[in-house]
Amino acid sequence: MTRRERRWRGAVAASLLLAVAGLATRAGVLVVVAAVPLCYLAADALSTPPGHEGLVARRRVHPTPAAPERAVRVTLEVENGSDRTLSDVRVVDGVPEDLAVLEGSPRGGEALAPGETLTVRYAVVARRGDHAFRPPQVRVRGVAGGVHETTRLETAGDATLVCRLDAGAPPIDAHGDRRVGRLAADAPGSGVVFHSVREHRPDDPADRIDWRHYAKRGELATTNYERRVAATIVLVVDARRPNRAVVAPGHPTAVEVSAYAATHAAADLLARGHDVGVAALGVDGDGPGGVAWLPPAAGAAQRARALDILAELPGDGRGDGEQTAESSSAGIDARALLGALPPDAQVVLASPLLDDPPVEAVETWRAADVPVTVLSPDAVAENTVSGQHTQLRRRTRLARVQSTGARSVDWRRGTPLAVVLEAADLVAAKSAATSAGRPAGGGGR
Repeated sequence: MTRRERRWRGAVAASLLLAVAGLATRAGVLVVVAAVPLCYLAADALSTPPGHEGLVARRRVHPTPAAPERAVRVTLEVENGSDRTLSDVRVVDGVPEDLAVLEGSPRGGEALAPGETLTVRYAVVARRGDHAFRPPQVRVRGVAGGVHETTRLETAGDATLVCRLDAGAPPIDAHGDRRVGRLAADAPGSGVVFHSVREHRPDDPADRIDWRHYAKRGELATTNYERRVAATIVLVVDARRPNRAVVAPGHPTAVEVSAYAATHAAADLLARGHDVGVAALGVDGDGPGGVAWLPPAAGAAQRARALDILAELPGDGRGDGEQTAESSSAGIDARALLGALPPDAQVVLASPLLDDPPVEAVETWRAADVPVTVLSPDAVAENTVSGQHTQLRRRTRLARVQSTGARSVDWRRGTPLAVVLEAADLVAAKSAATSAGRPAGGGGR
């Protein structure tokens, strides 16, 4: 679309004023000076649209697919492929409306000689779903600036940001064993991690004989290893409406982040042979207390069913992340869930702890000696007085959870999930080592 702007109205008025003054005073200099603005006006009137032919746009989005709350880098390049110099090129990328710009700007502008490229870099916050970028809007102005052409360029490269709950995690996730549900039995047996040495028995396997012990003392001894057993874990995601809060518009809700953590936990635990179940609080279903419920089981089919439930959790955000959560009276039927738990099951609760019901639920489960781990994503903005008050109450709830003997993990914004879990496991390892009276590094192994 080509449009001509009337930018020289002031010049016309100045020309007329100087010409009238020159004629009235018979000053020829004023009449000559009055012709100068008219020259600019004539140049603008005779200028032609510069045209956008030859402009080529390319966009790169990295990474995609991405996990919720992940910073995604976007690079837009507009190249002048023509043989003309474009004195003023301005571009605005078509950022999806549901995404918030985290840093940088999707806007840019400069003069482009033939072969030069205008590069715009910015980052957006990923949130669940497929988000399509609109073609970037480009405006090219003429030399005089009075006429410009605006259009949307067809863009090569990436056109969509895909955000999935099961998107690949950071590389640190691939190393070590840092997941809830890693269960070592008290009784020793066969395995790979050293447990103890005992006297050799005739029916012991030959590959468990401690030959170093025999060479040192001349006595046969059998090596015991930590015996791994399968655990039963129920992942409880707090998807009640008070927890569908966001730090700022365009950011993922606390429910989306909680579902992301539960998705990775479910996939990881099932891959290790554990039995995993899912309970979605705030989602109607035929489970205990009327919630969506998937009884614990193992296998690939169970993984598919669990991921389906987690992928369908509501993700609509309120955009405040503060007061409305405090005023909600939505409760949790913790006793109904307790009655549905299999024997020796443990609970992993993902909740931002924006109100009291999840804390009361943890107290109920712990009173029944159910092992509980609480993963709490931070969904509170602290740039307001009410936000600071809400954050204080959230941290008080975390302390209440810890006082019950449950394990709590405070997932602060901007920290990768893998780093949070690694830090939490280090704290747990130090605590266990201290209670066992040995160094935290596990010197007995």
